[in-house]
Amino acid sequence: MSGRFLYLQNSYGGPPPALLRVADHTLDIYQQYDTDRLDWSVYDAVIISMSADQLHLVEITAKLQAYLNGGGTLVINGHVARPFLPELQRYEPMEKRGKAELVIHRETEHPMFASVTAEQLTLRKGVAGFYGRGTNPAPAGATVIHSVGPDHVAVDWLYERPEGGRIFVHSGVELWAVLMLEGPEQGIPVIQAIFDWLAQTSQVAA
Repeated sequence: MSGRFLYLQNSYGGPPPALLRVADHTLDIYQQYDTDRLDWSVYDAVIISMSADQLHLVEITAKLQAYLNGGGTLVINGHVARPFLPELQRYEPMEKRGKAELVIHRETEHPMFASVTAEQLTLRKGVAGFYGRGTNPAPAGATVIHSVGPDHVAVDWLYERPEGGRIFVHSGVELWAVLMLEGPEQGIPVIQAIFDWLAQTSQVAA
């Protein structure tokens, strides 16, 4: 099933190159500030990068909520500094930085990450810590997919909102870039699976 996605661009150049290699889906790329009057209702998911202007996102909270209420999905990367939705809290970094504190755990099996293990995510280029070093705390009722460290703080979580729509959060640097650190042979299949699942389970009306 083909999906249609919106990428909010807020940095020089284009989106992460890996996103342009995703097959069978349409990716529309707009500068963040040009999307205020854009109709988001046609998109299966809207992708917010780690470089997004969160002050601007606070200004358009009503638009974000309306999109979610219509069945949309927000994919949020990075550290939340200005919570722009009621479901979000400020990023909480981990206190320690030893290797044992940077182990990634698979809390819930999910189709988006079926082709990669938590062990593979823990080490990227042989170094721990790329995938996650803290948390955008998950709201009550969210499904935690990946956590980090002995306290199992949430790194990736998915929240199905009672009002409609869903929020997928990766509490680290750009997910697409991290997945590609071991090369396209490992990264592209995972990224493809994420987009495939978002399209197949879209709650946006056709």
